[in-house]
Amino acid sequence: MLVKGRAISSLIFKFEGNNGFLFQYSTVAATTPTHLIVNYLINSLGFSKQEAISASAKVTRINSFKNPDISVNFLKQTGFNDTHIKILVSKSPELLFHDVEKNLKPKLQCLMELGLSGSDLVSVLMRDCSFFNRGLDTHIRPVINCLRNLLGSDENVVKVIKRTSWLISYNSCMTIEGNLNLLRSFGCSNDKIKNFVLTCPKILKISTKRLEETLHRVEKDVGISRDAVMFYHIVGVLACFSESTVDMKFGIFKSFGWSDTDILTMLQKLPYCVGLSEARIQTALTILMEELGYKSIYIATHPSLLAYSLEKRLIPRYEMWKLVNEKNLITSRREFYTVMTWPKSKFLEKYVLPVKAELPDLYDLYIKRIGK
Repeated sequence: MLVKGRAISSLIFKFEGNNGFLFQYSTVAATTPTHLIVNYLINSLGFSKQEAISASAKVTRINSFKNPDISVNFLKQTGFNDTHIKILVSKSPELLFHDVEKNLKPKLQCLMELGLSGSDLVSVLMRDCSFFNRGLDTHIRPVINCLRNLLGSDENVVKVIKRTSWLISYNSCMTIEGNLNLLRSFGCSNDKIKNFVLTCPKILKISTKRLEETLHRVEKDVGISRDAVMFYHIVGVLACFSESTVDMKFGIFKSFGWSDTDILTMLQKLPYCVGLSEARIQTALTILMEELGYKSIYIATHPSLLAYSLEKRLIPRYEMWKLVNEKNLITSRREFYTVMTWPKSKFLEKYVLPVKAELPDLYDLYIKRIGK
């Protein structure tokens, strides 16, 4: 137990770190575990004083003191570098005092047995350091078993975990089971649920009530039958955003003159457009509607125009296409949507390479932007 204040007994823990720093704790007045943790973070992990104080303040309980170098060395052997460890410890300094053999190693071994290792393992855990504080038998294994039963293979479980690392430390299997049962009651087969989760694993985390509301909203308001191929794609997009966020995104479309029918048409064809950031929607609509003069119904029926990368596809191709046409540098003009659908090699062949001599600066800018 972390003790601050007057000593009840006198205890001393000593060990030498890799740099020879002596970590010593005594319960005599004015010597606290927090003080010693701060010193260790500064001397062994390269924290600034302020960073160390901030991190140590997050320590609420230490059941027993372990040599933190043991945890640090284990993490390094697993594939974490000094920067990774500093980030992890700054978020969860109690990690330093976990028992490696009884706590850390069994948890990481559980993930390795799934097929997660090396940089993939490090990447997953860097995005969700709360994993280290979850119980192996109370949280981690039950969630993995639930995912394994649903997805059918460890390979699929790894795919989902790599996309949504929070799943392995999610603390509510009841929500997951509730959502799966709801989908089944809505007529969704196990195969459809599996594909749905592989595409949109976030669906497992939202509340069962909200998922049910979204299912009915897509069927009644959007007008998509639950048997339609796009039904669960739309559910996945709308359920992963709050209603206020979705309304705000729809508001951007409406500010450009889109009707409810236009928005529903887009949703039915490519629902993932709703997942785009507000800034990206605004920029894409500005180019497509104000620069190119496309009507809302045209974009709604060709929503891929919104989904293409702004930086590497839409803007570079638009600038090249516009200038080439203005200067009449090619004889065979193409409609912008057509050239947007071309693969990169074809656009280069038809629109870029033929004008390299006449527009060298624009050519160089285009090549730089697309990262060729």
